[in-house]
Amino acid sequence: MDLINVNKIFENAIYENKIEVIENMLSSSDDKVDLVEQFTQSNDLEKLSLLFPKFRSKGLVRDLENICDMIANNPTSNSVETLKTFKIVLIHKENKKENIKKHLEEKSFEVRTLSSY
Repeated sequence: MDLINVNKIFENAIYENKIEVIENMLSSSDDKVDLVEQFTQSNDLEKLSLLFPKFRSKGLVRDLENICDMIANNPTSNSVETLKTFKIVLIHKENKKENIKKHLEEKSFEVRTLSSY
């Protein structure tokens, strides 16, 4: 019988930026809090948080943000000296460009007079 060190596989996947492996491990694991805590004991929590925008599951990202907040605000945590809040903001840049272009064009505004009300 072979023993599998899940924590080491998780850590290696983070350093190798294997997003699918990390996402599968966290979404199928009942002890994702333990995985993240074990990772933060020897590594920086921000290394993991930089990978959040690459995940497909936004629900998993919210769960991980909550876990990271919980670990960062834990007074017994050795890896974090100050209180931090992890919030990832995802911006759809193409949609933002389209909206700026569409809403700032003069033809998109109607000219109304008092009689048209």
